[in-house]
Amino acid sequence: MKKNVSLTKEKIKTTTLFLCNESDSLSVSTNHIAKKLGISPGNLYYHYKNKEAIIRDIYHDMSVTFESFNSFEQILSAQNPLKELDSMFDRYGELFWEYRFLMRDSALLMAIDPELKTMFAKNQAIRVEQIELLLKFLIDEEILEPIPKEQIHKRAKLNWFISAYWQVFTSTYDVISKESIRETKEILFELQIYPFLSQKGKNLLSE
Repeated sequence: MKKNVSLTKEKIKTTTLFLCNESDSLSVSTNHIAKKLGISPGNLYYHYKNKEAIIRDIYHDMSVTFESFNSFEQILSAQNPLKELDSMFDRYGELFWEYRFLMRDSALLMAIDPELKTMFAKNQAIRVEQIELLLKFLIDEEILEPIPKEQIHKRAKLNWFISAYWQVFTSTYDVISKESIRETKEILFELQIYPFLSQKGKNLLSE
């Protein structure tokens, strides 16, 4: 029985992810999800009490996958941290495309669901701290030119803001695409990393 419950919940999440990615997530209802899945609304409510609970589970899945990359540890131990950083953003890009409705509608979804906002805020604090540690590492390794200590935290927050909310901005004038997700990486590298490379960093970049 437990296996069947788990399998049905996975199908519900997969269907919800598909529907929300393909259209405005606000317009997707539990009835739409049940109909697409071929089950009754009552069966869906047996597994999830509302759409918000499904979306929280989807966000949790995305976060678990993000953590499984172990990206920051990989960068810290890499022979060429800039090359690993580049690869990390490619992995993130694929993940953000798979869960693109969360990137596109995050602010609205958090406004609707305080529990999701709490989850997001907790992860956000972790990400900003990781980015700050990464910047300090790149400076200590003389890959980046020295940055005033009081600016490092601000730069970390800015990097996170661009990564997490660029698709929200894009969605105000265009549809989210793989190109718009790739643009996030280009902006971060061209404006937040490349101008601050030391000679050592430039040498690593050219490898």
